[in-house]
Amino acid sequence: MTDADPRAKLSLTWQQRFAFFDAHGVPSSSPQSRAALRALPFGTRMRITSNFLALFFFPFYFFAKGMWRKGVVWVGVAVALAALGVVLDVSDGVARAIGFGLVAGAMTTVNYGYYLHVVRGSRSWNILEGFARRSAS
Repeated sequence: MTDADPRAKLSLTWQQRFAFFDAHGVPSSSPQSRAALRALPFGTRMRITSNFLALFFFPFYFFAKGMWRKGVVWVGVAVALAALGVVLDVSDGVARAIGFGLVAGAMTTVNYGYYLHVVRGSRSWNILEGFARRSAS
């Protein structure tokens, strides 16, 4: 017998995130999803839109969650940006800002990426999969 719902083994936090994504999609995808997110308490909003483990353990968190393709792409983006920074001889402040932007991007995309990985079986290399804005229907 196979598990009908792969979410049953997930923690309460992941189940809460997945329930939001089931009901509203990506928080920034429509005015309705943005309104639903704003209606939540601050801590819940942060748990849905951000993942601090991904912030601190970037890009290894992607590998640990089974999203190795996205992890490889994040590593490639980090290496490319570092190489570009060396070639352009950017200041330390600019290099830090680029690094913070990179990990902020990872921390805000990992939750929905994991949702797609678990629920829809996505094995995409696209680190921004599902983040395109949709028009209100």
